Amino acid sequence: MSKVEQLLRSINAFIQKAEEKDDEKLTDVVPDFPGLESIPDFVEEYEKEIAKLLRDQRKMFIDELAGFVSKDDTTTLEVILSYFTNNLFANDEFIEKMGEETVEFLQMTIEELSKVMMKSIDKDVAFETLSQRTIAWIEQWSKELSDLMQLNTHAAVEQLLKDGIENGESIQQIELKLKELPQFDRSRARTTAITEVLTASSRAQWESYNQSPAVTGKQWKHSGAHKIKPREAHIDLDGTVVGVNERFDVNGYEADYPRDPSLPAGERVNCHCVMGPVVDEEILGLSKEEKEEIRRQVLEEMNS
Repeated sequence: MSKVEQLLRSINAFIQKAEEKDDEKLTDVVPDFPGLESIPDFVEEYEKEIAKLLRDQRKMFIDELAGFVSKDDTTTLEVILSYFTNNLFANDEFIEKMGEETVEFLQMTIEELSKVMMKSIDKDVAFETLSQRTIAWIEQWSKELSDLMQLNTHAAVEQLLKDGIENGESIQQIELKLKELPQFDRSRARTTAITEVLTASSRAQWESYNQSPAVTGKQWKHSGAHKIKPREAHIDLDGTVVGVNERFDVNGYEADYPRDPSLPAGERVNCHCVMGPVVDEEILGLSKEEKEEIRRQVLEEMNS
């Protein structure tokens, strides 16, 4: 087994332990591979920040709900629903704050993983910096993820109010249910953090393989079932090799790597497939200077 394959298996093992031991601190679930010791700290800090943002978001909704009652005890749920959907949702700062936390987390994690991956592939070509293409991707995906999370929360709060109106519930009953909405749970923060470290791993593979001169292709590797029934399309992809700049056909969808955010949720969520490098031994045998020149040309293209 190559060093990079050991690395990928170690990352997956860390994720599986984190999923199975959901009552354990992520910093206690340490990967068994040199160079990855800092990853659990990144993931745990990201989880804490998301959990805090969700708590703050819930507090905002509860405070606004209580504010209506204190001002006018004749206020109806219909009035509150209108205010929430037309005013409060628009002033929610969750997207901006979540986006900032995600950018920081992804950049640190992808840089750290790329450093270890590139060293595992070829010790002559060390990681120095992320390409502009990946930096732009981090910004874009962080915004999209934050949008999706806020949309999900707003939809849940809106539905709670609509159900309360239909069932003739009181504002006090809605307040109690609002406190228990799963969209604000710590488990959601943990699931998000675990999912995004897998996303970061996939992007780090893409970045490392593109920057490593000796890598000419990438191979999809199905990792078996975990939590869900194996996807036939992912099993069929096992062993498939494409060029380092080509895309995989995942059940009719194009993807640069497993868990590519461009994939629909059904092909992405809980996917534990990995992507191994296809190495050209002749290029690997070139001098350090020759390989650095190849990398320089590739980075120039990736930054254009």
